[in-house]
Amino acid sequence: MDRFLSILPIIAPVFVTLLIGYFSKRKGLVSPEGVGGMKALVMNFALPAVIIGAFYNIDISTDILVIAAIIFSSGIAGLLAGKLLKKLLRIRHEAMPFLMTTFETGMIGYGLYILLFSQEKFSWFAMADIGEAVFVFTVYSILLNMRVGTDVKSSLRAMLKTPMIWATAAGLILGATGLGRLLDASPAGPTVGEVLSYVGAPTGILMLFVVGYEMQLNRRYIKSGLAALGLRACVMALLCFAVVNLIFLFIPFNEYLFWSFILMYSLPSTYLLPLFTRSGDDKAYVATSLALYTVFSIVLFSVIAYLAVP
Repeated sequence: MDRFLSILPIIAPVFVTLLIGYFSKRKGLVSPEGVGGMKALVMNFALPAVIIGAFYNIDISTDILVIAAIIFSSGIAGLLAGKLLKKLLRIRHEAMPFLMTTFETGMIGYGLYILLFSQEKFSWFAMADIGEAVFVFTVYSILLNMRVGTDVKSSLRAMLKTPMIWATAAGLILGATGLGRLLDASPAGPTVGEVLSYVGAPTGILMLFVVGYEMQLNRRYIKSGLAALGLRACVMALLCFAVVNLIFLFIPFNEYLFWSFILMYSLPSTYLLPLFTRSGDDKAYVATSLALYTVFSIVLFSVIAYLAVP
């Protein structure tokens, strides 16, 4: 009981914020335009500030390249596993393989990790997410764009307009060159750190509110959505086991990095997927599957918090 009470301050804000978002939509308290503004604030300013703050004053080593390469490879493995399962199980939904790969780190993962370990430890989760980001904004996005008739060149141009990509690149460059550490040690360092922290502070609550607001459940697709949940959970468990064991063969074990992988592989697939699903049948299937897995992820987060928090 004492253990549960110790993690309650971590998990209660997650459930409460999701419920606030959910009922805000049902009661018409916040308009879709207002939620669009929240997403724009997070994706263009708050989240990039968190990402730059995570990288700009840390030592960048070859460990990051090892992690990125392995996570990128696991993204491809998940997609291939999805295609194989679709064929073997004769699943009619064309979008099903895309549910077996990627993680919604942007809208859920970052906020949950900050709740779990604080913003000071966030660089470990950001480090784990680099390979995932590269996979999503290259292979995954190109394949999704091809589904809706967009050419590769247009896909790459859209990727280069994403603030998160530039924030990650800026943070890594500042960290790798040592300019970030020089800035941090200068008289301007405390001010820069405080600005990044302040701008990034609303990230967690805004993300979770938007997730709660946008959750969609279609009763017709509950059964197939639950089947997708079970398949993804199995694929992610196998990939997470392989990734954790492989990565820590090459780099020293780190507790915060370990829980970054566990949390990341417990997340739903990216919320970008419905945007690239044309058929109404597939769109409802994807939206329901993502909503069910989001609930499942929050339950898993409670378990992770119970195990991870001292």
